[in-house]
Amino acid sequence: MKKHAILFITTDEQHLDTVYRKDMPYELPGLHGLMECSDVYTQAYSASPVCLPARCTWMTGLTPHRNGCISNNYGATLPRELPNLFTCLKAAGYTTSLHGKCHFVPCPYPAVRPFLTQEYEHFRQYYRSLGMDHLDLQDDKNISLWYYDDYSIEMEKQNLLAEYRSRFMTHKKVGELGVYPNEPSTHPDSWTGRKALEYLDSCSADQPHFMWVSFSGPHYPMDAPVCYEDRIDMDRDIPRRFRPDEWEDETKHNRMAYYGTGPGAEGCGNAPDGAQKNFSEAYWRAWRKRYYANIVQIDDYVEQIVSKAKAIWGDELDIVFSADHGDMMGNHSLWGKNSVLYNDVLRVPLMVHHGGQKERRDIDETVCSTEVFPTLLQLGGGEIPEHIDGKPLEQIVEEGGRKTILSSCEGRVAIVQDGMKLCLNAVGFDVTDDTKIYRELYDLEKDPEEYTNLYDDPAYAARRDLLMARLESEPNLLRTVFYHRTDRPYWFNGGNGAGYERNGL
Repeated sequence: MKKHAILFITTDEQHLDTVYRKDMPYELPGLHGLMECSDVYTQAYSASPVCLPARCTWMTGLTPHRNGCISNNYGATLPRELPNLFTCLKAAGYTTSLHGKCHFVPCPYPAVRPFLTQEYEHFRQYYRSLGMDHLDLQDDKNISLWYYDDYSIEMEKQNLLAEYRSRFMTHKKVGELGVYPNEPSTHPDSWTGRKALEYLDSCSADQPHFMWVSFSGPHYPMDAPVCYEDRIDMDRDIPRRFRPDEWEDETKHNRMAYYGTGPGAEGCGNAPDGAQKNFSEAYWRAWRKRYYANIVQIDDYVEQIVSKAKAIWGDELDIVFSADHGDMMGNHSLWGKNSVLYNDVLRVPLMVHHGGQKERRDIDETVCSTEVFPTLLQLGGGEIPEHIDGKPLEQIVEEGGRKTILSSCEGRVAIVQDGMKLCLNAVGFDVTDDTKIYRELYDLEKDPEEYTNLYDDPAYAARRDLLMARLESEPNLLRTVFYHRTDRPYWFNGGNGAGYERNGL
């Protein structure tokens, strides 16, 4: 039987509502058209609330504490010794490509300079060593301003990079949203979309392709070209979900982000006095409009890419769409995802179109992003490695869905089981025995918005202790999440597997 082409489309930091809700203030003909002929997983969770660990889970089918890639900031790159999407599908006969964001290497944040873009070629060569036949690298909007990936090299040659960097890095103003200074076609997400479309021109129906189109939006900065805002009707926007008194509870970790008293979500950096409580309703409206505009922008390219790919492969094309994690989007009066474990960030859109599928099928069983890796290999007839954490989506559904969800990264972990959710969240990334750990427990059936922390409620003690015991029983999980630092925490290790060995695999 002839192999199907596989198109994997991903976004970064996209809230579930922006895809699944029908009452959003915009139209998405690309994604919504795809939904109408796909399996739509309504209860999908990410294995990590931040970028790198979530993406390395996509690549390997292993949870962050098992593949060693626990952090955007610290620890190991994705080990080359691990089977990944590209090596496994190449072994199955596929030509492979990635267009856009990789982020399989911790960003060297201490070396970042807001006024300077620096060398990045060794990162690019490492990514290619993971089995990609073709790479168009736009490795995150911020990284493209800090480091010369393929996108920023092109922008520099056109004398367009300096002003972009100035508006969103060097001279950005607290409490204000910058305006993208160049033609819409030069924006990072437009560039990624264009590169994917250009690559499709070289594709043949005779050769099976695995093509990953990895948009770095709608991740901040909020930089969508202004023309896309014209397609957003903010009078139709859904209300932000928050409770005025929710941050009076001092047991909640994200209270620091709200009041500006300690480490918080990314929004704190743009908030007056670092406190997200200081954002006005006008700011939230402007922020959400810009966020939606970036989603509409990406959708334009999704529609074109899907149409062009179907023109080549027809019914012999399988498509998977997801986001690495979500964003608070103003809910709980926060934006961003760092230091956050709310379902706004943990739950993600996930849909699978099987070649020739004509109807939508909603699937309510709980699944995790660990399932993406084996599902893509199954679609391509590749060999699924043993001892991974994920299972093909169809198998998980047949088994009744996942009973337990674990989602983790540096300094925090959440477990969801039997309608309850337990969160452990450290103050800062540098965790020692003296570091304060915030502990929160939510009854998702009675309190789906996660307002009331029940950790110290005697009525919930037994359920709390059961969840804690489950965390403690997972080999290496808590040790890796809370004590993951290496001697050289920001060191680019070239994918030599150090984190893989260190974390007990």
